[in-house]
Amino acid sequence: MKKVLIVILSFMALGNMNAQDKSEHQWENRLVLILTDSKEDNDFKQQLGEFKDKDKDLEDRKIVVYQVTPKQYATGISDNPDWKEGDNFYEKFKKSEKSFEIILIGLDGGTKMRKEEFTPAEEIFEKIDIMPMRKAELN
Repeated sequence: MKKVLIVILSFMALGNMNAQDKSEHQWENRLVLILTDSKEDNDFKQQLGEFKDKDKDLEDRKIVVYQVTPKQYATGISDNPDWKEGDNFYEKFKKSEKSFEIILIGLDGGTKMRKEEFTPAEEIFEKIDIMPMRKAELN
């Protein structure tokens, strides 16, 4: 009986390792979720390109970028990210029938912006910069 319980708990722990949870970022990071049905989607590629060379802006605003497909996810904006298996973010956040969606999640865990097309980085940064928490960070 004891061995069965250990095996069950081990499987539960392994399952949780693959499940992404935005709560681990709450009050620490803002999230930009770039969701796509296909890594070849033009809006997806353009959106990733928009964040290249903006490391300082992302870091300054405590932004973590997630690339999310129906079955995989990766953090960062690398051309060759470390893809992990999992569909938790996709299932939780994908609302549109369109193949592309970008979502901004605030420090409090709330959805602050949701768009179905390419969005310039400056628009996202401006949205963050008018938030009360961001203003407090700057003071």
